[in-house]
Amino acid sequence: MSEYTTESPASVAARQRRRRSLLTIGVVLLGLFFAFWYGLSYYEADNKARAARPPAPTCRPFDPNEVTADEVTVNVYNATGRTGLAGSTAKLVADRGFVVGKVANDPTTRKTPAVAEVRHGPTGAAAAKLVAGVMPSGTKLVADKRKDATVDIALGTKFKTLKPAAAPTQQLPMCPDPSATPS
Repeated sequence: MSEYTTESPASVAARQRRRRSLLTIGVVLLGLFFAFWYGLSYYEADNKARAARPPAPTCRPFDPNEVTADEVTVNVYNATGRTGLAGSTAKLVADRGFVVGKVANDPTTRKTPAVAEVRHGPTGAAAAKLVAGVMPSGTKLVADKRKDATVDIALGTKFKTLKPAAAPTQQLPMCPDPSATPS
C-alpha cells in the first residue's frame, strides 16, 4: 500500500461544503453581532441624552406676590375737560381684565398730568405696576398714603388710548401654594 491515500472526490466535496457552510454561518453571525452593537450604541446614546436633559416644567414657581388683572380694582378718573374720556377708557381697562371701580372726574386737586398718572398706596404697588403696563408711555406712577390696594388712573390732556394689547403668551400655570398642599 502506498503511504499516500487518495480521498474520494465525494468526501472532498462534502468537506468543502461543510467549510463553506461554517464560513457563511460565521459571517452572518458576525454581521448580526455588529448590527446589534450598532443599534445598542444608538439606544444608549439616546438614554444618556434623555438623562442629561431635565424634564420640561409643568408649572411656573409659586409666587404669593403675583397679581393678576382680575384681582386689581381700578378707579378711572378724568383730569381733563374732555367729556366721556373716563368712561371710554374704563371700558378699555375692563376689556383688559381689570375690575373697574369708580368712573368719574378726578376728585383730587393735583395738577393735571400730561398723559396719565397711576396712583396707588403701599399695598397696591404690584397692582399699580400691572396697570402701568397697559398705559401709554409718559404715564407716571404716583404713590400716596391710601390703605387699600385699589389703583387710580388719572387721565391727562395728552392721553389718547391704552397701549395695544400684547399677543397672549402661552404661559405655564402657577404651581399651587406649597403650604396649602395636603400632607
